[in-house]
Amino acid sequence: MLGDPAVDVHLLLGAESMASGQVLGAGIGILARARPVTPGSRLPYGEAGPGLRVGREHTSGPEPPALEVSTTVSGMTAGHDLPARPGLFGLTAAARDAHGHFPGVSSDSRYVEAARQLATATFDARGSETAAVTAIGALGCALPRPRRLSTAVRAVFDRPFGFLAVHRHTRLALAAGRVTDPEPHREGEVLH
Repeated sequence: MLGDPAVDVHLLLGAESMASGQVLGAGIGILARARPVTPGSRLPYGEAGPGLRVGREHTSGPEPPALEVSTTVSGMTAGHDLPARPGLFGLTAAARDAHGHFPGVSSDSRYVEAARQLATATFDARGSETAAVTAIGALGCALPRPRRLSTAVRAVFDRPFGFLAVHRHTRLALAAGRVTDPEPHREGEVLH
């Protein structure tokens, strides 16, 4: 993770059998260029290392390779199934299968079949972050079909891991430590 002012945080996850000192020592070795590093473009598909998976994903257009890093934080997430209470969320008319709900969009029958709203709040040493998203599935509408494949690299830090705070220009490790009791990773949840 690139940080400011010129301090980067490197997350380190070794094999489960490795001791804390071994994991941190390997990280220091990489910083000192004493250990080899495999660039992302040369990683094999599948399980490429501890907590690291490389795969291919369908996309609707050309996409550059993507990196997704998930780690543990303190936070909360809540959601609503909007059609369960259509009056509360202003969906009473739009949730019925009838003509005329969206005349500016189409003369065909269009209605809301599914809608969900999610909100999240995260709190950590840097402060807080909140976000909300609403997804609506409407019958009679379609998204473009995925026609291409793109490389996706996922790194998940959901068990004890080490970290190094490093000065970007000198590569000097300013702080080192280990998260020994991370919150369990919940499948499908992505925190960046």
